[in-house]
Amino acid sequence: ENSSIMARTKIDSNVLNIDANISYEKRLHVKAISHIPEESLLRTYSEVLKWDSLSPMVSEVELLDNSVDALFTTGTLRADIKYDINSTQIGGKVLLGGLHADLSGKVEEKITVDTKINSMNSLIESVKSVYTLGDLPVVMGSADISVELTEMKEVDIALKSQEIIYQAGRKIDHYVNDIDLAVNVQDQKIVLNRYAFTYAGQKLFSTKSSIVSLDDTNITISPLWINDQLKVEGKYDLKSRKGTIDADAEKLHIAHEIVDLDSNIDIKTVLDGNKTSINGQITILDGNIHYDLGQKTYASDSDIIIVQDMKEKEASPFMDNLSGLVQIKTQKPLIYKKGNVDMKAEVDLSVYKAEHSELMVLGAVEILKGSSYTFKGKKFVLDKSYVYFTGNLNKPLLEASARYKSLDHLITITVTGSAHTPNINFSSKPSLSKEQILSIILFDSVEGAGTNSGEDMMKMMGGAMAKSALSDLGVQLDHLVLGAGSVEVGKKLTDEITIIYVNDEVSSVKLKYKHGKRMESVISVSEESQSYDILYKKDF
Repeated sequence: ENSSIMARTKIDSNVLNIDANISYEKRLHVKAISHIPEESLLRTYSEVLKWDSLSPMVSEVELLDNSVDALFTTGTLRADIKYDINSTQIGGKVLLGGLHADLSGKVEEKITVDTKINSMNSLIESVKSVYTLGDLPVVMGSADISVELTEMKEVDIALKSQEIIYQAGRKIDHYVNDIDLAVNVQDQKIVLNRYAFTYAGQKLFSTKSSIVSLDDTNITISPLWINDQLKVEGKYDLKSRKGTIDADAEKLHIAHEIVDLDSNIDIKTVLDGNKTSINGQITILDGNIHYDLGQKTYASDSDIIIVQDMKEKEASPFMDNLSGLVQIKTQKPLIYKKGNVDMKAEVDLSVYKAEHSELMVLGAVEILKGSSYTFKGKKFVLDKSYVYFTGNLNKPLLEASARYKSLDHLITITVTGSAHTPNINFSSKPSLSKEQILSIILFDSVEGAGTNSGEDMMKMMGGAMAKSALSDLGVQLDHLVLGAGSVEVGKKLTDEITIIYVNDEVSSVKLKYKHGKRMESVISVSEESQSYDILYKKDF
């Protein structure tokens, strides 16, 4: 009891080199510095672990009255642990980059680890300093994680986060908000007791327990719930790499800022090696659309390529081997009522995908007779109209007809063709010229057509009216001029450059470059001629 011990030990081996100081005076104290030599057998154990970042490791251990205090530090990792041998009570802290964890409990009963991650990005960078993670996207945000280990057999995990941001590309950020989930892991069963999060404005949740079971050869889902209504069940054989997944819902309600839908879902997925096949039907029972169609912009021309936006398309084995056919139909008309548009529509579409082929959307959206569009206080009532899809979702075909009844005339406007180059025609009963029709629409009188030439009337008024109507109906154009016997349709490539297609007796293409507020250059090309014009504009 009256003696004290001071000792120093040095161990060199092909695993670790340890230099330790040991002292004993009422308590045992060990302070050691460990180095991983170049020829260490540990380096062959894992090639992805950065062993040099773990060297040196400093450890301090104190033993007094069956109580052990231990401190370990290496690189950005620091662990401070206290352990009572008699009661098995354990406590301590672990720090790693943006992570702070508190450890407490009894080893034989329950251990709780409360973790606060102040910065996901800092944590990932710290892990990267000791472990090779490969090329990972940037993840930002914070989270609180609680882990409970009961009798060294059962694990309960709870995670909460206000926001996690996942950067998929230089200009692509995915936001996941209001995350709250609870998971129980025991033996070979994972139970998702609850979850909730919001992604892209859509809240996904479940208050029902979802169960995933694992064994040596199979993964079984029985079931997984989505929004407490969509039930997903399935089984996958790890050895044969075959399985099926069924997704069913009598009535799945989707509440989003752009749509409210109730749908019946019956989808079956078959997995066979690298091949995936999805087939089934989605029946829209009822719904309202809140999306502003005027925000939708269709591709102006598939032949136009902006070089700065080009990037090499990455191969996706999953998409290459994916096949399927999903039918989407409405049981009741969808309702769209926003701004100047009041429409009801029925959907009959098929989403088709063959192996090694692009995804195709086939079918039509029927706009029911009686739907309406209001322009400058005048109500245009639609006849039965259609939007056809023939493959590319961004290139629909239009077949729409709307009527306006003035005091003495019935005016009809028809829109046909593709969304980026529509054909627009005006007619009336009794018959009127285009100028007179526009005059009635804009001035409530045919006399307005006499104040300007027909050409000026069509350019000043016709294009503006058509652009406004088309924008509200989902067709976004930057340049539209209706002339006497000609139509100009254009799309901006940049703030300065606009490309224009002119449908006249001799069709041509114009490329307009805006130098400033007053000056423009226009290059025109047709089968008969080419020209370069410089335009100077000034108001007097």
